[in-house]
Amino acid sequence: MSGNLTILDDYFPNLTTGFRVSEFNYYLERFPASEIISTNYDMHYAKYVAAYPQFANRVKPVTQYDWTGASTSLFYTVFLNNAYAFYFMFDMFQKPFIFELYPGGAFWFNDPEVDAKLIKVLQSPLLKKVIITQKATYDFILNRGFVTPDKIAYIYGLVTHPQYFLSTPPKRHYGTEKATFDICFVSHKYMAQGVDKGYPLFINACKQLAAVAPNIMFHVVGNYDRTDLDITGLENRITFYGLQDHNFFPSFYSGMDIIVSPNAAFVLIPGKNFDGFPTGCCIDAGLNGVGVFCTDPLNQNAHFEHRKDLFIINLDPNAITANILEYYYDPQKLYQLSANGQAKFKEVFDFNKQMGQRAAILQQFL
Repeated sequence: MSGNLTILDDYFPNLTTGFRVSEFNYYLERFPASEIISTNYDMHYAKYVAAYPQFANRVKPVTQYDWTGASTSLFYTVFLNNAYAFYFMFDMFQKPFIFELYPGGAFWFNDPEVDAKLIKVLQSPLLKKVIITQKATYDFILNRGFVTPDKIAYIYGLVTHPQYFLSTPPKRHYGTEKATFDICFVSHKYMAQGVDKGYPLFINACKQLAAVAPNIMFHVVGNYDRTDLDITGLENRITFYGLQDHNFFPSFYSGMDIIVSPNAAFVLIPGKNFDGFPTGCCIDAGLNGVGVFCTDPLNQNAHFEHRKDLFIINLDPNAITANILEYYYDPQKLYQLSANGQAKFKEVFDFNKQMGQRAAILQQFL
């Protein structure tokens, strides 16, 4: 008999947070007594329930939580900011909690305030496990003595949409099913011009590519538009799609040849922040058979072979242009890289494997 799991979150049920939707829906299905309490409920509930009507009465605003605490056996949340913000509830009800320490979400390196938050949640007697997803995170919290090894569950990777593992639309290949060679950039913009995600480098490389190859087209998904940077010369070659949820991506990626992700560590918050490797956008693209060209600024790669499964780029737009042209002139080589990459991404980020490991940890304490 399972106890009652209460998931606390500040962003769900926003459908654009695909990994949360996938992970939390899995728990709702796996643990029938579970519920999700959201502080971001009103704006997004209607769209979420239209997509997942079966969970309509299991997602509630924080005002509808049973404030006796009797309905909760175990709390769960993702990101440091949530573990810290909801800590008063763990403490008030003296109930155990588990949280997943992803990069971002107010977690970064070399910051006394962040360290203090980590110490508070990681050294709490109520903490049962912290799920760590990146080696850089694991090394950091262990080396700082923030938590004892027995409290860590290391599960490399990210939860993404299960549909990507079942079937993806047929790939449209350059030179056979389409006349254009299509390159995309997909990310959320967290700072001016998306500098941390490498958007200026991408646009720079696009201009160089546009000058030598008239049939290369460029695509940007995220909260970017034509005013972020000067796109002179690309006006008729670049398309902006805005923010999208997971339903958009399979058909979009079926026509994409390469995703470029020149993200840099320690830029958004100087000397402190970093992304997971690969980024969530690159994982989704790779699962959908797109050639992944990405940076690895902290050498976190432990699973992918450069030039076999993906291509690790550096932060030089001239080099990025040359790397892309190498594969543009040899599409068969690109599509071999894409196929190898897709198989590898499916193996490493297998939805049932990722979720099975997480659910087993929750089950242990329910």
